[in-house]
Amino acid sequence: QHRAMGDFVELRPLPEPLRAAQLTPEAQHYKGFRTLWKQKESSRVVNVAFCPAKPHRLAVVSGTKVGLWQPNKANAADSASSSVSKFKDLAQCVAWRGDGKLFLAGEAGGTCAVIEAETKKVLRRFRGHGDAVTCCAFASADKSRAATGGRDGKLRIWDVATSDLLHTIDAHTDCMKVLAAG
Repeated sequence: QHRAMGDFVELRPLPEPLRAAQLTPEAQHYKGFRTLWKQKESSRVVNVAFCPAKPHRLAVVSGTKVGLWQPNKANAADSASSSVSKFKDLAQCVAWRGDGKLFLAGEAGGTCAVIEAETKKVLRRFRGHGDAVTCCAFASADKSRAATGGRDGKLRIWDVATSDLLHTIDAHTDCMKVLAAG
C-alpha cells in the first residue's frame, strides 16, 4: 500500500546482539583472539603477503615501499621491521617465493622487481607491461618461473634467473587483480 509522507510508520526495535555465552563455539574461539602488535604506515596499504618459510615475515605494500614486518615472540610490542624503498613509482603488489628467499614487488610504472629478502637488494626487474603491474606470483613447482599481471590485461611469464620474457597472454580485457601460484 502507498503511504503519504506524513503517515505514521511504526518502527520495531533492533535485535539485541548475542552475549558471549550465546555465541557458537567457533564464534567464541575467534572472540578470544587479541592484537599482539601494531605497525603504522604513512600511506594506505594496498597489498600484503605472508612469507611461507620461517621467520614468516609479512610484506606490506604502502606508497613507494614494501615494509617487512616480523613480530618478536619474546616481546610482541617490540617487532623487528625493515623496508625496501627502491621504487620510482608506487608499489602495487607483492608475492613471496615458497622458500622465502626472494619476493616480487610490482610497480605502477609497469615493472616488477625481484628482491632478495635477506639483503633487500633488487636483483633484477621484469620490464614489459604497458601499465601498472597489479599482481604477481612465483610458480610453486618451478622456483625459476614467475608471472605478472597488469592493468594492461596481459599475463606475462618470466624466467627469474635471466629476466627473459617467456610468454605473453592476453588474459583479460580489463585490469588483472589476482594471481595465484600453481
